[in-house]
Amino acid sequence: IMEGVSVGLLVLGGIIALMVKVFVLPKLWYADFPGPKPESYLFGNTEMARAANRVIQLQEKWMREHGKTYQSWICHRRLIVTVDVENVRFCLLKKKLRKSEAAYNNIKVVFGSGLLVQPDPAHRINRRALSKVFHGEFVPNFHKAIVEELATLCRWLDVQAENGEAFEPETVISDMVGDATGRSLFGQSYGYQSGQHALVKDLIDIANEEAWKFILYPISKLLRPSKHKREILAEYRRRNQALLDARRRERAEQQTPKSNPDLLDALIESGRPDHEILGEIGIFQFAALDTTTRAITAALFELTGSHDATLRLQKEADGLINGSDLSVGIDKLDESPFSRAVWMETLRMHGPAGHGTYRTTDEDMTLPSGHFVPKNSDICFPMHLIHHDEDLWEEAKSFKPDRFLQPSSGRRPLTGYQPFSQGERNCIGQFLANHVGRVTLLTFLRRYEWKLVGDRAKFGDFGDFGLRLSTEDGLESPCMTISRRH
Repeated sequence: IMEGVSVGLLVLGGIIALMVKVFVLPKLWYADFPGPKPESYLFGNTEMARAANRVIQLQEKWMREHGKTYQSWICHRRLIVTVDVENVRFCLLKKKLRKSEAAYNNIKVVFGSGLLVQPDPAHRINRRALSKVFHGEFVPNFHKAIVEELATLCRWLDVQAENGEAFEPETVISDMVGDATGRSLFGQSYGYQSGQHALVKDLIDIANEEAWKFILYPISKLLRPSKHKREILAEYRRRNQALLDARRRERAEQQTPKSNPDLLDALIESGRPDHEILGEIGIFQFAALDTTTRAITAALFELTGSHDATLRLQKEADGLINGSDLSVGIDKLDESPFSRAVWMETLRMHGPAGHGTYRTTDEDMTLPSGHFVPKNSDICFPMHLIHHDEDLWEEAKSFKPDRFLQPSSGRRPLTGYQPFSQGERNCIGQFLANHVGRVTLLTFLRRYEWKLVGDRAKFGDFGDFGLRLSTEDGLESPCMTISRRH
């Protein structure tokens, strides 16, 4: 009996020692680093767990209390947060830190190992190959897909304008953006606007639900999603495999090479294995849909609160879009500086990726701010807080598109504005997002008058993974009514 008790005590002692090493000692070792004091050695800063959709608001609070570079703890995981633009430049442009495997593992599990989560050197090689797609004939074909899907959406909006019913723009814009990017990137609409269930939105929800496993990484790699989620993932991959197989058959039957290859053609020509191609398809479907939709919705929200900006954008749209045309021609978009300013200001105020980018250090380093950061540390660069920094932006909380029509005052460094991140890991699809955003806004402002329904003050940028303009509980996005102008 005594021998059994001794073994049990030995095991218990080992467990306690491991817990102390993993959960307690790191918090004591870095106790002098700025940041909120952990409420618990085991759970860390439990205020983060209670914050739910208010993560960015909590980070802003901690920034005001502890400075522009601070640490927080989620269980055993230490996260360094910095909005110091010199630190951002140093980490993203000089050191070129890699993406954090822990922070993006949920996306990898759901959508596959595409560019967003690939390590170097594979990332550099594959990005260089895919970037060639977004030139030449792709641009007019992409524009054509946008305009055709906008025509479908506007037929529905015309009915709403006639009957005066309120609706949530986010939902219908998401359908349009999804179908347009699906057609231009992969040669096939997702069928959202025709009522088909294309699963991409389901997977975005799953990725958001799986994000909490960040705190358990790398153990979380062993935790599979629920059976229901796995069934959705399997069906999604089956459909994408069918899409890939159909394109291969189509290419085999062609007598001459396509004059306008799309992203799917480029992926096939790369010679990469199917699981990698499917991963790229998944990442592009994810990245193109949610973020662009949220930004267009936010732009409409801000315009309904700015009569002057609305009139100026309407005037610009009226001058660029000919009488019976639905939208602006691709050759005239460069003649629309105010739509560019409105779009850039929207991305500054309401960037969907406002939680920022998460990177991991490959070596011990000292940041320009003087803070020491050891190897294998996770660092977060919350773009939303950088974009609302009063040291960089005058009237940072105000919607002022004109700030992007004027030369920089010199007080804002390069890293002070980065809705698509910066460096070698910036967003490869930023041209697509900017193009569809501006074309959509010009079309909407020429054709309709937009009016927000309800209390403007109840909406803000909330979310625990990506930011979305909504009520704090995340259940409502802005609701609007429209009337026809032309």
